[in-house]
Amino acid sequence: MTEDQNSALIEVADLTVAGAAGIDSRRIRLRHVSLSIGRGEIVVFGGEAGSGKSLLCEFISGITRRSLQVTNGSVRVAGRDAMGKRSARLAPQVSYLGREPESAFNPHHTVERSLREFTRLLARISKKPKEMDWNEAFYAVGIVEPERVLPLVIGDLPLMMLQRLALMRALMSSSKVIICDEATAALDRVAESQFIDLITQIREEKNVTFVLGMGRLRNAERFADRIFLFFEGGILESGRASDLVTKPACRYTAEFLATSPKLTHFPHELSTISAEAIAEAEAILHGGDGILPSTEAE
Repeated sequence: MTEDQNSALIEVADLTVAGAAGIDSRRIRLRHVSLSIGRGEIVVFGGEAGSGKSLLCEFISGITRRSLQVTNGSVRVAGRDAMGKRSARLAPQVSYLGREPESAFNPHHTVERSLREFTRLLARISKKPKEMDWNEAFYAVGIVEPERVLPLVIGDLPLMMLQRLALMRALMSSSKVIICDEATAALDRVAESQFIDLITQIREEKNVTFVLGMGRLRNAERFADRIFLFFEGGILESGRASDLVTKPACRYTAEFLATSPKLTHFPHELSTISAEAIAEAEAILHGGDGILPSTEAE
């Protein structure tokens, strides 16, 4: 970890979130989540659907839901409150990419029109003209012939190209943090590999912090610095990616890792998480301090 990474850019302190009303008010969506992430790290939030990983991605991005109530804790990004009334000031410090990047674009616009409108938006936010070198931004996300891409209609583009454009807009914003929540979930394996290679390159060249919410951890140790595994709204286990993958501290983690499909798997051969592993995870999360010791080196 570099000296810059030792200085926390994202700080989550004892965050607990519940449903705001009705029957759902009894449901804890995030429970006592605490973590810090340094500048230039690639961190993975892993877990099943509903585990809390995507919700934390939203809070870090400054996205809040009226249906939820923060009962305790805080989220700060670059020293700023990400949950207060002024959380919009995080923009453009934080950019958010989801599994459906097309929702962030007008499908009827060309790439050129979309980028021009985004440039004008950046100028309004910064309250000063924003001159962009689009060629440099295109090259940074692996688009080497922008003149061929600019006239294309957004709605006709493949998913990986849309993710490249979403990353491009994040870089145009000079974002310090890019949240990628399930951004690879709908990609095929070739495109997924390209996306991971791309964010790794951007991290190395721009020192941008990446937080990836992932429902599977296939090969995460190859690109991530750290992994936080979520279960029922809490962090069940965390540590350096290589350590967590090779030496998981509990059975649930080991079985969750085994659910990531490999090329040699047939559908009927995919692993599932046993009732015993789930019971162990529930006991860890709801008993004692609720969090396993980190596998990170002291």
